[in-house]
Amino acid sequence: MKKFALALGISLTLIGAATPAHAVAIQTLATPNMSASTFDSLFQPIAQAPEMSSPFTYLGLAPNASGVLESQVFAGTGAAQGYYAYAYQVDVNNTTDSSGSPVNVQSASWKFGATPQGTDLTNLGHQSYAYSISDGPIGSLSTPKAAPGQAILSPATLNWEPTTSGGAILASFVNSATGVPALQAGGNSATFVIITNTPFAQQFVNVQSPNPIDPSSLTSAYAPTGGTVGPVPPPVPEPATLLAWAGIASAALLRRNQKSRSAKS
Repeated sequence: MKKFALALGISLTLIGAATPAHAVAIQTLATPNMSASTFDSLFQPIAQAPEMSSPFTYLGLAPNASGVLESQVFAGTGAAQGYYAYAYQVDVNNTTDSSGSPVNVQSASWKFGATPQGTDLTNLGHQSYAYSISDGPIGSLSTPKAAPGQAILSPATLNWEPTTSGGAILASFVNSATGVPALQAGGNSATFVIITNTPFAQQFVNVQSPNPIDPSSLTSAYAPTGGTVGPVPPPVPEPATLLAWAGIASAALLRRNQKSRSAKS
């Protein structure tokens, strides 16, 4: 136990030394899978925040919508009591742009005015701040659906950025490691859910793709506002990792002491 405490102290010192004092805190939130049935057992729809389908249209394609951003807010019950679940889904219509190429969505971003809250609602043994649901619909959101030639896509990265002017979420479907360029036409993304303890408002959403958004097309989604904004706690390293770091630190201190004794002699 003493060795573990020593390892923890040394490791946390190393983490602090390696982190720039004024670094911009952009954090990637893992999105472990949660079943629709598990979500339904933990969260209930809120009458004041029903499902909102906000269309977006790429330049030159009006009046037809190119896709829809769906969002809905849920209140926690039981083990999730006191939390709000902000659920999002990106749907891309099966249509083409002016050059005949199928439309797609690379990413979407919006203001998110409260720090995501950690929970362990899927019993993973560690805190999760967001979840992905792909096996069925929740609330009044659409059923996740794979685009032709793709699997059902969750965001490849879900980034949280706390700033002095409020937080922001960036959900990106581009995954260079697996060769996924975007959420393709005809697909409904998996529903991704972010957990907070702050009530809802509406925010405008910026949708990114190779096609520019029509200036008259303003997309909105539910998001918290007025909450505390800051980084989420970093994951706690496994004990074996802590001991490995401690070993490295101890070896470095030993070499330093040996050099010091050699210099004195």
